[in-house]
Amino acid sequence: MTPESLHARLAALPEPDLPPALWPRVRHARTRQRERHRRFAAGAITALALAALPMVYTRLVPPAAPVSERLAVVPRAPLHEDPLRIVDRELQHAYERGASEQELQWLWQRREALARSGAAPSLPQPVEI
Repeated sequence: MTPESLHARLAALPEPDLPPALWPRVRHARTRQRERHRRFAAGAITALALAALPMVYTRLVPPAAPVSERLAVVPRAPLHEDPLRIVDRELQHAYERGASEQELQWLWQRREALARSGAAPSLPQPVEI
C-alpha cells in the first residue's frame, strides 16, 4: 500500500459521531481558559502599577527641606497678637535653632520687661492695603 492509496482510503471513511456532551465541555473549558487569561492580565497590570507607584510618587512629592532650613524659617506672628506671646514664640524658636546665650538672655529680659509692665493684649489694628 502506498501512502497515496492509504490517504484516499482514510479520507473515504465516515466521520465518527461525536458525543452529545462534547461541545458544552469544550465551551466550558474555553470559558475557564479566558478567565485564567483575564486574571493573569489583571494581576500583571496590578503588579506593574505597584512597581511604578514609587517612581510616580517620588516625582510628585518634592524632597523635604533639611532640618536646618526648616528651623531657620520662623513663622510670623499675626498682627493682632499681644507682644508677650510674640516674645514667647521668639524664645521658643531661638531654643529650637540653638541660639547663642546673648540672644536668649536678651529675649528673656524683653519678656520680663513686658510681663512687669503688664502689657495688655492690644486690639487688632486696621491694616492699610
